[in-house]
Amino acid sequence: MAASKKAVLGPLVGAVDQGTSSTRFLVFNSKTAELLSHHQVEIKQEFPREGWVEQDPKEILHSVYECIEKTCEKLGQLNIDISNIKAIGVSNQRETTVVWDRLTGEPLYNAVDCLTNG
Repeated sequence: MAASKKAVLGPLVGAVDQGTSSTRFLVFNSKTAELLSHHQVEIKQEFPREGWVEQDPKEILHSVYECIEKTCEKLGQLNIDISNIKAIGVSNQRETTVVWDRLTGEPLYNAVDCLTNG
């Protein structure tokens, strides 16, 4: 039985879009800008005080891994070779802060985003 042949589409570009409400990973054909595959995961938010949004940093990281994994699975189902992903851009929560323990690599507290009015 012959192995199925993977489609060669030239260089592909991935994009991680990690925001306060969800994480997405998208893969595009770099020559045509065609969206080939994507996956999105909602992120749980907590509102401990007025103007604050908090999230579990491990949940955020896990959502990035999950989105990349599921998107690559979908590409495989389309017979698109994921080794053609040559670059990945990242858009993240710019005003959100996470402090990590440099020895253990564990977060010291939730991710905190101070919302502003206006």
